[in-house]
Amino acid sequence: MPTDLPLPTIVVELLSGILRFFPNTIIATLFILGITLGKLSWILIAVGGLIVTILTLTIQYVFLKANLATGMSGVSIMEACSLLPTAGDGPYMDTPSLWISLSSFIATFIFVNARNVYVQNPVRVSKDRISVQQRKGTGIISMLAVCVLFVCLLVPRWWTTCESVAGTIFGLLIGISSGFLWWHLLNACGADVFPDIHGVMIGLRPGMLKTNPVACTKQ
Repeated sequence: MPTDLPLPTIVVELLSGILRFFPNTIIATLFILGITLGKLSWILIAVGGLIVTILTLTIQYVFLKANLATGMSGVSIMEACSLLPTAGDGPYMDTPSLWISLSSFIATFIFVNARNVYVQNPVRVSKDRISVQQRKGTGIISMLAVCVLFVCLLVPRWWTTCESVAGTIFGLLIGISSGFLWWHLLNACGADVFPDIHGVMIGLRPGMLKTNPVACTKQ
């Protein structure tokens, strides 16, 4: 980025880059930190994001071949809108929108898990306990925060003219349904463990927490 640009222009370019690559940044961060910190749920949501990417690109290809959607060509449109490195003269497909598919997938997954955090109540634990109220508060705050953040990102993205009405609708359908199904699939494989991106639900399963050192000795 040229250093002789005015400060407002530099700020706008920086924010535009952050907005453009937001889904990539979140998925890459979850994957890297998941491996570094041993957070399996973070790794699994990143894997889900990869699956959504492949699914969206496949649908884009089908739409293009069936003449159900057209791509926009040009270096400028690719640099401003595309999430993936592509040839400069390649078409940018906005139906369905990859950005919206990934962003809504992440938002939906977090929202569904936050709702699960809020509604769960362990057996023999009073709903009036401070720990329960704190957990429910975490769920409510997370649901509200992810909705507000998603809207605050979606509106500026729309004004970049990178998105179309059809691409937005199809992107939301893919992202929301994928986030919902991926959470329930992970929950079916490891209830309250695999999809627990908040790291709260595992605390309700004391048997799974190994806080003391374990030594293996010969009998």
